[in-house]
Parts: sequence; structure tokens; C-alpha cells
Amino acid sequence: MVRDEQRDEIGATRMDEAQSLLRAYGSEFVLVVSPAGEVKAGSHDSMLGYTLERLGTHVGEYLHPDDLPQLFTVLERARSTYGYRDRIRLRARHADGSWRLLDVALLPPPDRGPFVGNGILRIRDITDEAVWSARTPGEERERFVSLAESLPLGILSADARGWVVFCNEAAQQIFNLSADKLTGHGWERLVDPADLPEVLSAVRDVVAHALPQQVMFRIQTGLFARWALAKFVPLGGPDEVTGWICTVDDVTDRRRAESELAHQATHDVLTGLPNRMLLEDRLQQACVRLRRDRDAVSVMFIDLDGFKAVNDTYGHTVGDQVLVEVANRLRQIVRGVDTVARIGGDEFVVFFEGLPESEVNEVARRIHNTIEVPLAISGEVLQIGVSIGVETARDASISFEELLARADQAMYREKRLH
Repeated sequence: MVRDEQRDEIGATRMDEAQSLLRAYGSEFVLVVSPAGEVKAGSHDSMLGYTLERLGTHVGEYLHPDDLPQLFTVLERARSTYGYRDRIRLRARHADGSWRLLDVALLPPPDRGPFVGNGILRIRDITDEAVWSARTPGEERERFVSLAESLPLGILSADARGWVVFCNEAAQQIFNLSADKLTGHGWERLVDPADLPEVLSAVRDVVAHALPQQVMFRIQTGLFARWALAKFVPLGGPDEVTGWICTVDDVTDRRRAESELAHQATHDVLTGLPNRMLLEDRLQQACVRLRRDRDAVSVMFIDLDGFKAVNDTYGHTVGDQVLVEVANRLRQIVRGVDTVARIGGDEFVVFFEGLPESEVNEVARRIHNTIEVPLAISGEVLQIGVSIGVETARDASISFEELLARADQAMYREKRLH
């Protein structure tokens, strides 16, 4: 049987829980601030998810940087004008990282008591109201929302300050954020830091110049980055832009496919090494730098000795494994900045920039020694040799074909000596 004392204790506990829940869902609270903006006291601290201790010493610590001048102006007027009242809207970051829109009423301090000389801020979270009103202002808006929700593209709509007031379900899926965290400036948190300056520049330009903007960026959603293509269109007229609307297309699969196609076009399928096309491009770029830096470019033409016999004896499957192993050994010998390419059959090319000829010759010696180490493939121990021709150029006018031909001729001269 529950005693009266226990019943009272249970009732008090439930009342505490109820009050805590009401504070958590409360949309309004009061802060007492000094004329300098320092937080002195507060009615409760749950609205933005921080304790008063974590709010810091200044009321503007968690406000959006663009809104701070407005706050400082109001505080200064309140400090210099007796009985001053004002009402402004500010953006503040919630503890969960989302941006919230706040309605802030500045009230004059009482004539007596502990708060004399301080400002009273009555703060109300109106984020949900702003989003709701943006979604339902009338029949035309309802048609817009209906259309936006039916599109496979993400849709964001913002006011002239860049504050997002509407997002459709597709946008929430692309950014992997709920609507309340995506609105405001919440979507910007997931833009890759390396891409964020370009994205913010596009947002500013669409408002400043009333011209459409397009930008591609990465979205950090957790395990991997997704690619998005955003197209911003100004709202309003050329004389006064009232905001913008943006379509966001998830182009991750397209980017991946394009990257794979580009890799296949420039790399050898079997070994993964650059092919002749990529080798030519890199050598041409090296020659451009040769004009500027007056350095040297060395090309090494490599042909495998005895490879045809391996193919004829053991078949092409074993021959392919030999080529893959040779490619791996070549990668391990050269520097990371050097290029190793397969240009066909059993022919490989390595080129170096700024490497002294003595070191190039040392690399050639190491390649000889490494390739001639027996290979254990498919239960067979195989041994092949290698012929290497080296050509070094300091004349920037030399063409790719001529440089490669000289190295090829040097390789055949060495092969005849075997």
C-alpha cells in the first residue's frame, strides 16, 4: 500500500518531469543581459538545447554572424535611450546544429530590483511558424508545394537573406536532414568545406545580381560524399530580389560513371597503368614546364625479353599475370611523381622530370635486377629479361613522338647487345 508520503513523492516527481517536458517544448524564454550584452540570468535554457553555462558570456555567441550588427545596434540604443523598446528577428544555432529563427523583443528594465540597468530579452522561436506560413500562404503556394513534392529533384526556397523557408522531401533525402534542420542555414553545414566558399558565392551572386547561378558540390552525409548539382534562380524582379529558389540534383552516380569512363579511356585495362593517351598528355605538360624551369625530362622505354615464349608455352592467362606483376614491380621502383605507362603488348614506358641522368641510370639498373627475379605464377616459376632504352631531353621543342622514338631506338640497341 502506498503511503501518503510516497504518493506525494511520486506526484512531485511527475510534476518535475512534466515541467521539464514543457520547458523542452517551450517556444519562449527570457534572458537578462547587461548593456554590453553579457548574459546575467534566464527563465530556462532548453529552447536552443544549451545550458546557461554553455551559452557563454555574450548573448550573441551563437547568433548568425550576419545578424550581430543588428543586435549590437539595438543594445546600444537601449543603453543610451531610457525606456527603449524594440523587436527584431535573429538567427541562432541550436545545439543540434540547425539554425532557428528567433523573434526577440527588447523590453526596458524594471525601475527596481536585481535587474535595474540590464536589458530584458523576451525570445520566441518562430522557425516552425515561418516555415508553415511559407508553405501555406494561399492557393498559388499550395500548387507550388504540390509540384515541388512531386519532383524527383530537391527543392530549396529562401528569402533575400538566404534563409531557407521551404524544402521538399527529395531535398531532405539528398541532404539526409529533416525539414527543421534543413531550413534556415542548416543545409550549408553538410556542404564539403572545400566546396562551401563556391556555394556561398553562388548564393550571394544570385541575390546581388538577380542572375541564375549553378554550382556543383559535395555533400558530407556520413560514410561517403555525395555529389549535388544546384541551380539557383532569383525570385522577384531585377530591381529587388526577394529571395531564390534552388533545384538540387543528386549526381553522384553520374559523376562516378563519368570518372570510370575517364579512367578507362586513359588507363590500361589489364594493369591499371596509364595508357599511351595519358602518357602523351603528361609528357606534353612536362615539356611546357621544361620551357619554364629549364630542367630535363627523361624517358625510359622498356621491352620484356622472353615474354613471347611465356605466352606460347603457358597461354595468355599466364602471360597477363606476368604483365600485371611487372607493372606492380615497376610501380614500386619509381617515385610517386614519376609516370609508369603500358603502351601495348609487353612494352612499358617510364618518364621522369628533374631527375639527374646518373639517378635515371640507377633506376634502370634496379629495373633490370627487379624484373629478372623469377616470378611464381600459377604454380610455375618463370623468368624473363628486360631491355631498356633511355633518352633525356632538355630542348622544349621536342615532340612526344620524337622523344618516344629515340628511347625506342635506344632500347633496340640494347636488345641487340644481349
